[in-house]
Amino acid sequence: MSVQGTDRKEQKRQQILNAASELFCQQGYGISMDAIAQYANVSKQTVYAHFSNKDQLFETCIIEKCKNAGLDWDLERDERPPHVVLREYGWLFQSMLLGHEARSTFQNTVRQSDSHPELARIFLEQGPKRNVSQLGRYLQKLVNQGDMPFCEDVESAAMQMLLMLHGRPVYWGFFGFDANEDEATRRTYIDSSIDVFLRGYGYTEAKLNGA
Repeated sequence: MSVQGTDRKEQKRQQILNAASELFCQQGYGISMDAIAQYANVSKQTVYAHFSNKDQLFETCIIEKCKNAGLDWDLERDERPPHVVLREYGWLFQSMLLGHEARSTFQNTVRQSDSHPELARIFLEQGPKRNVSQLGRYLQKLVNQGDMPFCEDVESAAMQMLLMLHGRPVYWGFFGFDANEDEATRRTYIDSSIDVFLRGYGYTEAKLNGA
């Protein structure tokens, strides 16, 4: 396939993903592939040429949300001090959760979990579980290099950290309210949460203070 053909194929794929993300956000999992094709201005056959079924399309939308939020960088290869890496990760993670699409997708997933259990399964696999796994691998690196000597279960530690990072804005947002926190307040909360987390697992004050 020519470069031009590859570019056109990728453009069509992105059109489909953009349309599907918006419709999943607005209407939930009940949206049809026909409606997605029409909204993306492509044929239904084109949709199926890229995604074999609606499950795969929804799964890809969740993965793309994490990538677009900046959460897909290779944490294990990042050689900056751990508290610097995790503070940045924490900010991006919370910011993603506060986005309109992420919040609406989560609410639709909860609302439709009885009628569409596959929706909840995919959301958990490609959202929370994927993030826990990625973060857990980075925490294992910190354990191996002696930065978290008190940590015996990196997956549990990863879950602890991610739940801490929700904070007031995300928690309030679950109920449709704005916590009215500005960026400085949110960053202070994120940074302090990371510091508390690292201290709890044996990360030294000297390292936190850059010594």
